Amino acid sequence: MTTRKEPPPIPVARSALAGRRLQRNQRGVALLIFLVLLVMGGLTYLVNSFSPAEIEAKRQRKTEAALAQAKDALIGYAVSVDISTTRRPGDLPCPDRDNDGKAGTTIPLVTSCGNAAGTTFQDRRLGRLPWKDLGLPDLQDASDERLWYAVSNNFKENTRTALLNSDTTGTITVRDTSGNIDFDGSGTTGAVAVIIAPGPPLMRQDGLQQNRSVGNINDPQHYLDNIAVEDNADFDEIVNKTNGFFIGPVRNSSGSVIANDRIIVITRDEIIAAIEKRVVAEVRNCLTNYADLPINAGRYPWAASLAASASGNYGDTPNTRFGRVPNLLCNTAGDGTGACLGTTGTNPAMLSTWGAVPNCHVTSAWFASWREQVFYAIADAYKPGTGGPSCGTCLTIDATGNKQVATFISGKRVSGQNRTTPAEKAQIAQYLEGENNNLDDAFVTKPLSSTFNDRVLYR
Repeated sequence: MTTRKEPPPIPVARSALAGRRLQRNQRGVALLIFLVLLVMGGLTYLVNSFSPAEIEAKRQRKTEAALAQAKDALIGYAVSVDISTTRRPGDLPCPDRDNDGKAGTTIPLVTSCGNAAGTTFQDRRLGRLPWKDLGLPDLQDASDERLWYAVSNNFKENTRTALLNSDTTGTITVRDTSGNIDFDGSGTTGAVAVIIAPGPPLMRQDGLQQNRSVGNINDPQHYLDNIAVEDNADFDEIVNKTNGFFIGPVRNSSGSVIANDRIIVITRDEIIAAIEKRVVAEVRNCLTNYADLPINAGRYPWAASLAASASGNYGDTPNTRFGRVPNLLCNTAGDGTGACLGTTGTNPAMLSTWGAVPNCHVTSAWFASWREQVFYAIADAYKPGTGGPSCGTCLTIDATGNKQVATFISGKRVSGQNRTTPAEKAQIAQYLEGENNNLDDAFVTKPLSSTFNDRVLYR
């Protein structure tokens, strides 16, 4: 009889270990399922927590940030130009017309934005933002479209027209969403530049379906929109000064968007304010650097008198402590030879030109735009002469005395001021306001307003 063998009993310890492993595996699977559900629930919450309005607001913030960054860069560009060349403070770049990030177009090589018609659209002063020239990243709106840009004829750097100073006006008309004019290019309130975020393609009001394929990449009609009274793709402020831009988005009576261009404007006041600060600082630096040269012993040159300079004579005038910036200093320091032939100055040992003055650019081409609107006053103790000067009673600024020199730049004309005829240009009240036009060695600084816009620096 065969004896049946029973299997050995499973050790209690090994059975307990397997059970614990099973429990851990089950808990791990449960945890994984929980995490998956948690992530899915979080995503569902996030998706549901942003309404269409909130999503659109987020997109709009991206577009607005890009527009604001572009505006700051353009103003910075205008203020920081190299004035040792022919460029002027206030010069703005031409648009990019072939989508390479640089002003103008390379095929054919055209960097200007003059009055001649463009190669694919009417005006060369409309194109994309030249982001590379501005030192910017490749700015795009919420639809991943590059920004567009237009510049006023009066502020373009190539080719330049007329003067660019505090009285220069923008020439771009900009309308609101209803077609009403906000900035009048035919008057004194025209915009200096506009930057446009084109948004996604749509059907224009003239029936053109925007198509942004390679063949249309530089055609503004496929990026910019139109309404009944204005077409953002058609810009001409030379022949028709009201042919400018409108600000979107614009909706029809059903609430549907029919134009989605978003625009930010650079006004004349915004850009001129920044430029004036630089100009008056440049002139102040010329004067102080002149005085600081050992040969000049701390003294400043005679100014060009108001009467003489109003008629175009910008040589320094003997015994003139207040006036415009002279181009020659013969009555200050001429020795009767060279450029000062026949004229002997108050102290021929002083410097008779600006040429050797460090970091002084008032003889560069840019200053021709500003010469009429910049003035300076020197204290009697610091006028041309001999010996080291020091203040007894010097200029007074805001009731504080002992100032050696004060430099002024007049803002745009305020009510009642006229600067057309030589007689008007000889009157300081046509340029400076309040205490600053009394010519009594006492001057003031004030917050800018509609009745006072003098900028004053002193030493």
